[in-house]
Amino acid sequence: MQSHEEGMLLVLIAGVFLIGVLGNGFMALVNCIDWVKRKKLSAVDLILVVLAISRISLLCTMKWKSFLIIYFQNGLMENQMKIVDFLWETFHISSIWFATSLSIFYFLRIANFFHPFFFWLKWRIKQVICTLLVGPPFLSLISEFLLLENIYYNRSLNSRNERNKSQDVQVQYFITRIGINFLNIPPFFMSIVSCFLLLLSLWKHTQRMQSKVNTGRDPSTMAHIQAMKATLSFLILLILYYIGIFITFKNFSPLSSIFGVVIMAFYPSGHTLILILWNSKLRLTALLVWRQMKCCLRGILGRW
Repeated sequence: MQSHEEGMLLVLIAGVFLIGVLGNGFMALVNCIDWVKRKKLSAVDLILVVLAISRISLLCTMKWKSFLIIYFQNGLMENQMKIVDFLWETFHISSIWFATSLSIFYFLRIANFFHPFFFWLKWRIKQVICTLLVGPPFLSLISEFLLLENIYYNRSLNSRNERNKSQDVQVQYFITRIGINFLNIPPFFMSIVSCFLLLLSLWKHTQRMQSKVNTGRDPSTMAHIQAMKATLSFLILLILYYIGIFITFKNFSPLSSIFGVVIMAFYPSGHTLILILWNSKLRLTALLVWRQMKCCLRGILGRW
């Protein structure tokens, strides 16, 4: 039987889950409609679509996990947990790589560096983004599948082996879990490098602008700042997500595990809302939808 605190946390999870699904669904729908109208999809819109789909899937898996923790604490089957963990890691790794691709796109599109390699990447920005969207996530998912298989194989050995062999199995489990966590380091590092290079590009651009009469914020400066904010918010929320992972899988108690899921849910929901607010097309569409909803509500209330 669930406690009052567990019920409150489940309500909070449901609220964050609803906001995240609506926000990511809106982002994917707007870009898909624009794709149908224009008969083409830009690189940034493609990233936003696949990012939204992966985050909706991640949120659904989080919701599934939270209900399993609450209602099936003592009756969880190993196959159920294996499926949930595999889906969780799959959507988690995919969403991180897609968000990293967005950070790299902002860097290549906005930054200004006079280097041949940078010009080569900038000239082939679509090929670079498509490679990042397909290659690294696919390799990470293969590695993740093998590592998860090793984890559950070690768990089954731990339940069957004698007591003197269980310690070796636990060490293997710990090493395998570290291997899964290491899969998140490359995209996280690439996002940090992109943010740092954007900051360096902004500093150089500001130095060049100081020699001119008009020292106000030009469009390039604003683009640098917005791209840095989007990347920094992703990194901060991702760190918060990792804190939630630690709380959830540390097995302090079912209540702390649910609280960890709540913290984790802020990453796929919060970053999407930030992207909507800082993307002119998405922001204007959201304002238009909000005005239409207000008119509909006024019409319904007026009939009453």
